Amino acid sequence: MSLTHTTINKLTPTEKCTPNRPDKYSDGDGLQLWVRHTGNKVWISAYRWQGKQQTLTLGKYPVLSLQDARKRNLEIKQMLADGINPKEKKKEQQASQDGTRLFDTIAQKWYAERKTFLAPSTFSRNYSAYLRDVKPVIGHKVIDDITSPDILTIGKNVESRGANEMARRIMAEVGQIFKHAIRAGLATHNPASDLSAAIKPHKTKNHSRITSKELPQLLKDINDYTGHITVKLGLLFLCYTFVRTNELRFMEWSEIDWNDKTWRIPAEKMKMDRPHVVPLAPSVLEILKQIKALGFSDQYVFYNPSTRKPYSQNAFINALYQMGYKYKMTGHGFRGLASTTLHEKGYMHEAIELQLAHEQENKISKAYNGAQHLGYRRDMMNEWADYINYICRNGVGR
Repeated sequence: MSLTHTTINKLTPTEKCTPNRPDKYSDGDGLQLWVRHTGNKVWISAYRWQGKQQTLTLGKYPVLSLQDARKRNLEIKQMLADGINPKEKKKEQQASQDGTRLFDTIAQKWYAERKTFLAPSTFSRNYSAYLRDVKPVIGHKVIDDITSPDILTIGKNVESRGANEMARRIMAEVGQIFKHAIRAGLATHNPASDLSAAIKPHKTKNHSRITSKELPQLLKDINDYTGHITVKLGLLFLCYTFVRTNELRFMEWSEIDWNDKTWRIPAEKMKMDRPHVVPLAPSVLEILKQIKALGFSDQYVFYNPSTRKPYSQNAFINALYQMGYKYKMTGHGFRGLASTTLHEKGYMHEAIELQLAHEQENKISKAYNGAQHLGYRRDMMNEWADYINYICRNGVGR
């Protein structure tokens, strides 16, 4: 039965209506009215192109009346009869019109503003994700024609790669762009709201790591390693300092304060975008002096002269594999090993967390100070180094 204005005006979302499954009412000949969970009513033209079912958004009711929607639906049928893809035709029309309402135009301005205050590493990560995952799907669309299913498609595509949290973050960022557009008068609604529940929670996987009882054998195997000397020293450095592998890889000589015996990592190199201080025990300084004497690079500490750039993360992983620690130990595993052992030895939890540069959930962390408890942490790191040295000398822990 064909729709009427009276019927349309009485339509409200049913109990079965969800953000991803609107109520659908047919007017015939492929013209449908979709009623969303928000109460918005959108005209959709359904058709087949090259054997595949397609839909094209025509506009919102009542801005686009029933009569006008039928007229536009007939135009689409004529395009199909003429062998024209309606979606491609719509893109061409949009490209020839004022592009200020295209999603990509709005997004590019939003990212340009973000670039002025975000850390370079954070901006690069977010913007690269936009170019890779968002722009190809909705960048060419007029912003008010974008639907929740369009955005959910983006999230599901990312989720299919196993990147659940990234999927949530990308959809949330799309939502922020819509909020920006609404404030600027370029959009009327935000279809990215309330979509995060559609992405399955990420299942946390613990990084493989040995126990403290296995540490003596690991240290012996590292000392016996015959591969690249800088990789060998890098593994020892990870054991002494338990920093993240990426922090180690891009360590620069200019960040080392030899007099203060500290390594000061700038915020843009840290996962949490905050500067970090690593006290350097005498044994760690000796490692750095050994590397310095090799003269491989005036900039990077863990520099591969063969590739003329810092060692890759795989260099350290592969070295552990060669020693027989595949599925048993990773570069990140040194962090869990140190955390567990230091907690067992009774060191202050907050100091351990600060040294690990973890994101803390309490209010104190909001005013994070990289030098907090530095004196205590310096003693802790020196004592941890003494513990590692004792194992190296005696082959057992204490």
